[in-house]
Amino acid sequence: MSRRPQRVTILTKLLLAYVLPTLLLFSVFGWMAYEFLRRDLDAELGRRLSAIAATTASQVRGKYLLDLRPGEETDRAYLNTLRKLEAARAKTGVERIYVFRPDHTSLCDTQQGVPIGQEYYTLDLDRHELSRVLAQGAAVASVLFRGKDGRFYKAGYAAVAASEDDPEIVAALAVEAPADYFGRLIALRRHILGYGALLFLAVVVASVVVATRITRPIRRLAVAAERIGRGDLAEPVTLSGRDEIALLSRTLDEMREALRHRDERSRMMLAGIAHEVRNPLGGIELYAGILRDELANDSEKLGHVSRIERELGHLEKVVNDFLEYARRPKPELKQLDLCPLLAEAVDMARASAEVAGVHLALETSRSAVTLGDPTQLHRAMLNLLANAVQATPSGGRVTVSLKPCERGLAIQVTDTGKGIPPEQCDKIFEPFFTTKEKGTGLGLAFVNEIMRDHGGRILLQSEVGRGTTFTLELPAGASRTSWEQS
Repeated sequence: MSRRPQRVTILTKLLLAYVLPTLLLFSVFGWMAYEFLRRDLDAELGRRLSAIAATTASQVRGKYLLDLRPGEETDRAYLNTLRKLEAARAKTGVERIYVFRPDHTSLCDTQQGVPIGQEYYTLDLDRHELSRVLAQGAAVASVLFRGKDGRFYKAGYAAVAASEDDPEIVAALAVEAPADYFGRLIALRRHILGYGALLFLAVVVASVVVATRITRPIRRLAVAAERIGRGDLAEPVTLSGRDEIALLSRTLDEMREALRHRDERSRMMLAGIAHEVRNPLGGIELYAGILRDELANDSEKLGHVSRIERELGHLEKVVNDFLEYARRPKPELKQLDLCPLLAEAVDMARASAEVAGVHLALETSRSAVTLGDPTQLHRAMLNLLANAVQATPSGGRVTVSLKPCERGLAIQVTDTGKGIPPEQCDKIFEPFFTTKEKGTGLGLAFVNEIMRDHGGRILLQSEVGRGTTFTLELPAGASRTSWEQS
């Protein structure tokens, strides 16, 4: 049995159509806003530190610092320079200001514990920027770097001239400050994630609402189409609205109405034909009986009368099949025990089975109570048993069993006949399809309709040369089923 392909629901399609593009666009715009703000804040901090460095550097006299040696931190020139640097640091709120030689060794530093001559290894990271400062006298900013405390810092550099009268660049000044704007960026990122989550929920809720408004009427149409497929054409398909689904509903109801009229005409035609045929059949049967009495002493002619009566019996069965198929009422469901029903059907079919030399057995000892129409289920069982006996050669076996299944109860009729070819299995439940020389092709169609009206189904398993099994399943959802050990 082939597996049914997995369905992609409308809700899944809407989520893929709405949620993914929305989140993708929001993520792109959020990332762009974050990056633009980070670059702007970084550039703004760099310009501010460069300006502070340039202003502070203009107050420093480099020639007085160049002669200082390690250990001369108490020199007047050093202390005057340090006082200027501290004043600038306090006024601007930066973290640190220091002056250094072109070889990256310290001349004066506001950070305590940094002696004259100590080398700043971190300046190697900004070698390119410092080359512009020392060669061109430009005020530049460094790239972000992480300090020993784990925070991000940025530095501004400016050239230090020898004196007011001597513009020769003899040193450089650095101003460091933490990149506090990262706190604002973290807050922005938190807001973006929060708004993204809210947007995700909003789009999911909107998709669910839209999918529900679309799928609810579609499910109703699917139920109506399934009901029409089962042959239940009485209940109209009603769906209000002016959209395409409402148009589909009206079209489906028009189809249902047309099928109902055609079905009624077909059943009326079958009933009419059967009625017209039944009347002359009664007359023929009467005259055949009279003829049998008149030819009681002529055995040769009595054989012809017997053939006439057999053909009349066949015609009578055809007429009855037509009438039952055309006039079958809706099932009247009530609680019934399937075991006595099956036993009665087996007993009625046993006579024909014995004539055919077929062993007929009922294999169930349990009570199975369900909701069903006993008359129609009994008729369905007789049809299946008659077909099974006819398909089984002399010495074969027909077995009727009753067992639980996923849908509720399963009645199985198994024969050891020749089986049904695969090309005929798909057609065997169609009305008027038969492989028998004298058959109406309505028996299995009749059983199929009875099962549909009970909310069940009929299944076929057959293997050529080994036999056939028909399974009648009564669903638990359409009936209250109990299965007890008797």
